Amino acid sequence: MYIMLSSRQRVRTIEKHFGRKTAGPVGVYKAIRRSIDRHKAISVIRLGDVMAKLLSGRNVKSLNYVSDFLGIPLPPPKKLRMELVQAVRSSNIVGLSHYESSMKYISLFMKRSGWRPPVIVDSFINDQLYERGMIHRLLRSYKVALVGRAAPAAAKELRRHGIRVALTVPLDNYGGLAAAYRTLARHKGSYQLVLVGASVPGRILCPRIARRLGRTAIEIGHMMDALAQPRSWGKHKDSRRVFKFRWMRKIRARRKRR
Repeated sequence: MYIMLSSRQRVRTIEKHFGRKTAGPVGVYKAIRRSIDRHKAISVIRLGDVMAKLLSGRNVKSLNYVSDFLGIPLPPPKKLRMELVQAVRSSNIVGLSHYESSMKYISLFMKRSGWRPPVIVDSFINDQLYERGMIHRLLRSYKVALVGRAAPAAAKELRRHGIRVALTVPLDNYGGLAAAYRTLARHKGSYQLVLVGASVPGRILCPRIARRLGRTAIEIGHMMDALAQPRSWGKHKDSRRVFKFRWMRKIRARRKRR
């Protein structure tokens, strides 16, 4: 059975493998606030196991059973792969996984592409920002747009606690990416920050928002589920896995009803 490493152990593993220092959650939080206050948009994305496989082209078949959850067709078409690579290369802060295979695959991608992320962090940066209350501080400090499958539920839950969400954009899969971007572009005057929980399409979207719309965008993954159902999220030891399989069941049930 795999034993979950502590934050310090993960950081040590990442820094040793990639030979450079990581930024911590406080540094990332300050960078996000600074980017909004100075009107110099940045994007924050994470490259976990799935992204490592997609970018390196290694062991992609192992993702077939979760393709619906990932929101992309497999094998990924050339256009999607190109968009993904462009997004990763243009991101400002990049979360890297501490898992050995993921680090190996990302290193392979870096070597092939000549890419070096400007700032690296632990890929659990989204959890850290949430658990330390930093995401809620951002929500209370700025006009925020939420994007993703759980975005409508998250907005509803936040309103119950007096936090107004400026814009809510559902995004289920890669097929809805262009429409989600158009909605954000049409309403860009209404928000200052975008929080995205949309699996692989979310990684493509965040840098695009920062580059083209001039709004800071953070890919928060499952933390959108935590915002939507905070009590349920807190009940489980392995909330990510629990919510992942819940979504997979919902997505497959919807498909059967069509």
